[in-house]
Amino acid sequence: MSKDIGEIKSVQENEEQNAVLHDILEKDLDIKADDEESGMLHSHTADHSSASDEKTFLNTLIAFLGSGVLGIPYVFKETGILLGLCTLIMVASINTFCMLLIVKCKYELRSRGKEVDLYSDIGYAVMGKAGAYVVNIAIIFSQTGFCVSYLIFISSNVHAYLNVPREAAVAICLPLLVVFSLVRHLKQLAYAALLADIMNLTGLAVVYSVDFEFMAQNNSRIEFFGVISSLPFFFGVASYCFEGVGMVLPLENSMRNKQNFSTILISTMIIITTIYATFGICGYLAFGEATKDVLTLNMENGGDKLSILTIVVNVCLCVGLFFTYPLMLVPVFEIMQSWIKSPDSEEPNKTSYDQNSESLTLNRTSQSQTACLRSSTVLLTGLIAAGVPDFGPFISFIGATCCSLLAYVLPTFFYLHIFYGEKNENKPWYRDFYRIGLLLIGGLGLASMCHGIAITFI
Repeated sequence: MSKDIGEIKSVQENEEQNAVLHDILEKDLDIKADDEESGMLHSHTADHSSASDEKTFLNTLIAFLGSGVLGIPYVFKETGILLGLCTLIMVASINTFCMLLIVKCKYELRSRGKEVDLYSDIGYAVMGKAGAYVVNIAIIFSQTGFCVSYLIFISSNVHAYLNVPREAAVAICLPLLVVFSLVRHLKQLAYAALLADIMNLTGLAVVYSVDFEFMAQNNSRIEFFGVISSLPFFFGVASYCFEGVGMVLPLENSMRNKQNFSTILISTMIIITTIYATFGICGYLAFGEATKDVLTLNMENGGDKLSILTIVVNVCLCVGLFFTYPLMLVPVFEIMQSWIKSPDSEEPNKTSYDQNSESLTLNRTSQSQTACLRSSTVLLTGLIAAGVPDFGPFISFIGATCCSLLAYVLPTFFYLHIFYGEKNENKPWYRDFYRIGLLLIGGLGLASMCHGIAITFI
């Protein structure tokens, strides 16, 4: 169960990078070919912020609306409709709140004269090199872990339908993925992002139609209050779906009207929560007690028509995951490359800028070193995917630890350190309750991390 959930839930994270890349493409940056080798995500921090409110809204919507929704009906079966709905709303609210905390931290640090553009910049401002490394390492582990799960999902489906060994399926994917990793022009990656969006949304629409068809035929018992012990599992799944704190600052940086970002983010999260809730409830109402951990498994035993639709959904997801794989590794390449080219920098998370040409300076990293780094990373993910078939528990561990760290623990810690780091007796009394609330959220994130470690190793 955890394997399928871990694989499907990780798909949600792919849309974060799609949204960021779509925003970057709209900027008319004159970046030289050599310069494009480094810092793809940092290029959006130039002064040419041009994304409209409408574009930012659509990009944010795409970023959170992923095929991870396929696992939501099962967790509704475990917790019941009302209890599950309350948990879903709570997780969405906490994630939205923590994302807005990061934006507040950025502007507070800027008001103090610090240069802050990305999540790791806040980590550096608060904790120095250690803070930057903690943020960057968490991003690297989470992103590469999700990419491995993509390869496992693809190879498992190829093995199931074509009777090809999983290892061979992974090996077939790797050459083209290596080529994708070497692409220097973002316009070429944008086509992959667009195709991935189309395929994922198509698969989602097909499953939605099946839900409505089966709702009238289901006569099984529907639980409104399920088992309380299932709440940690639901919390973890929902956290995977809503975690997007890493893309908040890139999207906000790219906006023309930055003062509207909070409204756009809140509106988007309301829509996404509504979609997740309706899809999860409809899926549960369609299959009742027979609802499986991945909804497509219910479709496989529903006759020839549903078998065909299941194949369509899985093909859409496999193609979507394949083309989002290179986009997911973009921040990983950027972080690792900045470490290599600036090993002596006092700010390891920073990428140096040439202010006159508005391009990134490649420092001491040659094109061949960059190509070797990217190719090796892709091959490593393939090796892990081929050698560790039961990767689900590890993915759950990475998600519960790294995602909880990025989504709950660090935002609250950074905010408390920045706004409450210095003792101030003149702060209003309600600030104490606010601070207690932040500590509770951070504690919730730590509890999720401990739960993920426990179910993985115990």
